[in-house]
Amino acid sequence: MAGGIWTAQNKRRPGAYINTKGAPQAQPDTTLGRTLLIGSADLGWGPNGVVEVDNTTDFRSVLGTTLDDTRLIPLRETLKGALTVLYLNQNDGEKAKVEDAKLPWNFTAKYAGTVGNTLTVTVEKDPNDETLVTVKTLLGTTMVDEQIIRTTTASGLESNDYVNVTFTGDSTEPVGEVTVSDGGADFSAEAGKAKLDALAASTSYTLTGGTTKASDVTENLNDVLATENYNVVTTAGFAADNNIHSLVVAAVKRLRDEEGYKVRAVVPMMEGASKYDHEAISVVNNGVELVDGSILTATQAAGWFAGASSAADAGTSLTYTVYPDAINAAPKRTNEQTVNALNAGQIVFTTLRNGSVTVEQDINSLVSITDDKPNAFQKNRVIRTLDTIATNTMETFQSQFLGKINNDSTGRSLFKANRVSYLKDLSDSTVIQPVDATDLSVEPGEDRDSIFVTLGVTPIDAMEKLYMTIFVN
Repeated sequence: MAGGIWTAQNKRRPGAYINTKGAPQAQPDTTLGRTLLIGSADLGWGPNGVVEVDNTTDFRSVLGTTLDDTRLIPLRETLKGALTVLYLNQNDGEKAKVEDAKLPWNFTAKYAGTVGNTLTVTVEKDPNDETLVTVKTLLGTTMVDEQIIRTTTASGLESNDYVNVTFTGDSTEPVGEVTVSDGGADFSAEAGKAKLDALAASTSYTLTGGTTKASDVTENLNDVLATENYNVVTTAGFAADNNIHSLVVAAVKRLRDEEGYKVRAVVPMMEGASKYDHEAISVVNNGVELVDGSILTATQAAGWFAGASSAADAGTSLTYTVYPDAINAAPKRTNEQTVNALNAGQIVFTTLRNGSVTVEQDINSLVSITDDKPNAFQKNRVIRTLDTIATNTMETFQSQFLGKINNDSTGRSLFKANRVSYLKDLSDSTVIQPVDATDLSVEPGEDRDSIFVTLGVTPIDAMEKLYMTIFVN
């Protein structure tokens, strides 16, 4: 009797040939909770480009400061709602460095920028054992790295999150027998010892020459918007009259309409500006006061709404969601002002009687209602649902059908069955009303390699209004 696995059904001997494979699993939405934040501050440190951060990130090492820094308020607020923030950091220029002939190392700041000039490296000998040396890296007055080495193993000093270390030995050029290895040049065991022996008990060296070069955030904006993996982008932190808001809005519209990339944007309101009037653009009307007494403007508070929007799935509405740590809307809007703002398609923060601050209504800036865009399109939950269906359908077609399945009645039936199953999962999760097979058609397209799909769905919205009549007997 024969057996084993099979690749093709071409076995000669009788037997059981069995393959075991994992069944294809539904792919998770990898963009959920990911917000792209266009950095509005010149930090003078960090990678030049997108920096991926979350609440566990060491912000001092990657951005040169902490979340308590007022320049990072938009980032701090965005992280209150988002799972991950892609922070577009504009930091070009020269790196600070130290090249001192008394040392067996050169030190170069890990990133360009003026923050590098606040880095200091200290070399301290152990008073009880002069062969032991402690090398510390300080950012300002804060120690950010400490390593203990022996004078005979100076080449073992490692780079850290703030400085890159280049071992130079007892001269500015490598000494001893040099060979090629994974780590570069190898030095003799005694290399560097003479310099360290000659040092005083404690010496310090401040890095210099770091510069921050002014750069235009719009130069690489379109590339970042088109290539990064996120679902909401925000310009939180930029002044309301900054042109970057309209640039991002235009890019988002283009990405949705021309590339099928269903991303959304959150921007602050500017008085007197033309309306964006689009279902993928949310406009924040006002700010909030936090428990510590600080007042956040609309452009800063837009960060939180963007983060919360990115983390909300298709079955979630942010209407009446509480703004974390907020005690008042700033400024508070009257009933008339609130109604006017909602009619203009704006996000309004409202102070409730219990002292919490909530999102009045989870809407977008669409105000022009048409047959193609009915009033349901004004709700962000509905747009998230439609975007989810569109994105999943596109990804499923590309990964499982495009170029793999025949465009005949059997192939089209397979695609329809796939979509019916997916839509049933959405209805079971109360994202949409149940879909009947007759609501979905998959027909031949105009070309022999195309299919034409029509689908009717009814997204489920959240309760928002209560009308009640009480009869007294």
